[in-house]
Amino acid sequence: MPIYEFRCNACNRKTEVFVHKFNSPSNATCTHCGSNDLNRIFSKFAVRRSKNDKSVYDDILSDRKLTDGLMRNDPRALAEWSRKMSRAADEDITPETEELMDRLDAGADVSEVMEAMKPPELSGDDDWE
Repeated sequence: MPIYEFRCNACNRKTEVFVHKFNSPSNATCTHCGSNDLNRIFSKFAVRRSKNDKSVYDDILSDRKLTDGLMRNDPRALAEWSRKMSRAADEDITPETEELMDRLDAGADVSEVMEAMKPPELSGDDDWE
């Protein structure tokens, strides 16, 4: 469940919004002044790594095209980032995950892909993410 960061256009302060889905919240409000005139900003995050991993993550994070795509919520960038992070962590990508990444590569909406990932027993449950 992500935490999105926004810059408030009314008070120019940064605010965080915790959401239960992977979509940017449509009704986010500034926690400081209550305005809903917000711009989403790229959030910082930490990656635990050894000294040997430094160059792999630096390469991923310094890829301007990739980070720009992530900022635009481009599904292709999300697929590329997921694959790079899996390779960097030396994790195997399951055939099911690869199929979902292929859908993102084809430009499928992230929400639709997330819905397709939902286990059948949770069908109709909007809070599973």
